[in-house]
Amino acid sequence: MKTKRWIVIGTVASAAAVLTVLALPAPQRTFRTTAAVTAVLQIPDPVATNTDLLATLPLAGHDLVSYAMGTTTQLTNDVLALEMNCGSSQADVVVYDKTLHSNVLVIATSSRIDALTSQDDPTSAAPNRERFVMQMGVNTNGFLVGGYLTVAGRVYLDTNGCPRAVLKDTDRGLDKALCDIVIKDLDDKTDKGKLIAGEAHIIGMVNSIVETGATNVFLLPFGHLTIRQQLLP
Repeated sequence: MKTKRWIVIGTVASAAAVLTVLALPAPQRTFRTTAAVTAVLQIPDPVATNTDLLATLPLAGHDLVSYAMGTTTQLTNDVLALEMNCGSSQADVVVYDKTLHSNVLVIATSSRIDALTSQDDPTSAAPNRERFVMQMGVNTNGFLVGGYLTVAGRVYLDTNGCPRAVLKDTDRGLDKALCDIVIKDLDDKTDKGKLIAGEAHIIGMVNSIVETGATNVFLLPFGHLTIRQQLLP
């Protein structure tokens, strides 16, 4: 009876160990990401001071990084990146430190991701691409004080369902119809890398502290992201 009891306990313990392993979060992968976004904001009308005017402000990836880090100076060591897990259930827009080789700040975090997979090779063992739509909340960091983003785009997948970068971008059939374009590296003109993991476009808004110390609403009617080479496994 005692032996049977220990067998039962051992079986339960083994099952618990398996469940613990299965409960581990899906692996995350971080990709260098370039951005080009046009923000719309209100500014005082210099003629009629009791009214406001609408102005536009072009933003590159380094601008988003600088604002999140609390500065208006371009930071050459910190760059914009997208972190996405295998299975596409979680994603973050992050600041990646090139010296530390680490993500040092989370700009926005997904609250929901819906993705559809496909493959262009019927002999492939698994889907090799997907198209996604994700909703994200903007965190309060530096000059950024909350907000939201909707990001829609595509990524290449490996046989484990993990995002991956490729040398040749062959999944461009719907780019024109869905307004996905390649954004050059406006942060580092010496970057000649050709790898690409996908494309995306964004809309949303962020609250940003401006020079006067006030918090302004920055509407983001439309912007583009290019998901490039992998930085972290």
